[in-house]
Amino acid sequence: MLDPACGCGNFLYIAYRALKRLEARIYERIDAEFPSRAEPGQVRLSFLSAQNFFGLDINPLAVEIAKVAMMVARKLAIDELHIAEQALPFANLDRNFLVADALLTPDGQPANWPKADIIIGNPPFIGAKMLKPERGPDYVNAVRRAYPDVPGMADYCVYWFRKAHDHLPPCTAADPVAGRAGLVGTQNIRNNQSRVGGLDYIARTGTIIEAVDNQPWSGEANVHVSIANWVKTQDATLLPKTRKLWFKVEPSAAARKLRKHGAGPASKEYELEFRECDAINSALSDQTDVAAAKVLACNLEPPCVYNGQFPRHHGFVLEPPEAAVLIGKDPVNRDVVHPFLIGAEMLTYDSPQRWVVDFQKMGVLDARRYEAPFRHIEHTVLPHVLSLGQVEQNESGKKTGQDQQWLKTWWQHFRCRKELIDALSKLPRYLACCEVTKRPIFCFLDPDIRPDHTLEAFVLPDDYSFGILQSSVHWLWFITKCSKLTERFRYTPESVFDTFPWPQSPTPKQVEAVAEAGRQVRRVRTEALGGMKGGLRALYRTLELPGTNPLKDAHATLDIAVLAAYGFSAKKDLLAQLLELNLSVAQRLEKADPVTPPGIPAPFPNPETLISEDCIRPPATSGSANSGQK
Repeated sequence: MLDPACGCGNFLYIAYRALKRLEARIYERIDAEFPSRAEPGQVRLSFLSAQNFFGLDINPLAVEIAKVAMMVARKLAIDELHIAEQALPFANLDRNFLVADALLTPDGQPANWPKADIIIGNPPFIGAKMLKPERGPDYVNAVRRAYPDVPGMADYCVYWFRKAHDHLPPCTAADPVAGRAGLVGTQNIRNNQSRVGGLDYIARTGTIIEAVDNQPWSGEANVHVSIANWVKTQDATLLPKTRKLWFKVEPSAAARKLRKHGAGPASKEYELEFRECDAINSALSDQTDVAAAKVLACNLEPPCVYNGQFPRHHGFVLEPPEAAVLIGKDPVNRDVVHPFLIGAEMLTYDSPQRWVVDFQKMGVLDARRYEAPFRHIEHTVLPHVLSLGQVEQNESGKKTGQDQQWLKTWWQHFRCRKELIDALSKLPRYLACCEVTKRPIFCFLDPDIRPDHTLEAFVLPDDYSFGILQSSVHWLWFITKCSKLTERFRYTPESVFDTFPWPQSPTPKQVEAVAEAGRQVRRVRTEALGGMKGGLRALYRTLELPGTNPLKDAHATLDIAVLAAYGFSAKKDLLAQLLELNLSVAQRLEKADPVTPPGIPAPFPNPETLISEDCIRPPATSGSANSGQK
């Protein structure tokens, strides 16, 4: 048994104790079957030794502690179970527990692991975007060269999953114990590129037999994890008849009471339950697997979804009084001073609470004409960008890099999203939802409002598109295809919107029904928000409560209209119907046959009737941040 990221040996310690108990149980059964041979108090000779366990870790101290842990486990097993092992000097474990990088040799080649029938452990929890900051670009580039089949956007732990599967011998009738693994990973192992690099690959020649889809990590790290146990075979005769899928549930009243009195971590309250199922797919789910869904070219051109602006420095962002001062000095400054909306404020206040200086892609001379805003950015932003550039040059020894590149246009946002702003300028309003959310809540915004990078902006101004995106059909596709951050879901357009099939042949009457149902959802929201604190976030939490609810009724009506537009049956598997439609649209696109892209269907006779006027408006330039709805 091997743990290729063993740390202090916790996993191997537990595994050793469990196997020792299993061995003791076998001896008990032998004694029960052959009582004449049983000798009370007899110390049995073990067929399992601490030398059957191997570990790798980059931390020398952790490796030494792991050796001690195995010696302690050995002593406890002898005392508890009366099963002796041969004398094992401490030095004998030096060949079992090694200080080594589990992925790379010093010359950058893939590392060699000790032979193993079983692999267990919890590899490092590092997301793809944090790899270079934490491990450095040279190391990350070396890992990607050594393992070219793992996508660059896969989490770090995915390399362990893939390498473990490759390293294991297959499980066969001659060796049915071999070829087994159980690894803890970030919950992203079941999503997107992490899934492609790891569990998708494993599922092609192996079988996931038990899994935890998502649970908070019990340690200090603020992450949610997934656990996958698999066998390197697809031979049904070597596998259990059913699979076991664990999932998180709310704790019982008794458990909550215990934790309230200090018997458990209140911040991570949960319990796990499981259900028996016929199969567990590489998304660690027993639901319809939509991994085969295709990216649809009709959803990409023209582009419909953009992540919002990323100024990167707080100097670009203004409080309302600051914005009022700049605009008061010269009304022309309003050209570059705009209301700025972040996701949390859209859901809590339903209006922009701040403003932003945005020169877009202006050259320095054009930007300089707006004297007060330019001077503000020069005083607040430029010193910081200069510092960033100098630090980057000192660390890399190069005169290139993202911070030094930004220094060339320091008066502009780090990411000003010019394509988005240009597209919004042609619309009467646009849709937006939070990038990180359990349930996307869509709002229309005035095009003068700049969306922050915590928002996803959709270049869609019509009520029909709102209805489709706000429906449970799109919500189901979202939670199935999105990336996950702890318990939060991230709206990743590449996996969610780009693969989401729109109704292909709705009638004009069905289109109007979806649009009207969407308008009714917004009417109910607006009426409710007038007497409720906490904004849309608080309002949508009422949907989780039992009893009648006007918003719940409005969403139910919307869902009925959307299902009719799709021609879907509410009695059939909705994911299966969406996947079938996705593949059908993809096939028609390959044949250059006509398809219906996002937005109002082309045959609809009067598209202008589907664009109403309600949206979040810019606040008054007097400094008030209250916009209201029109």
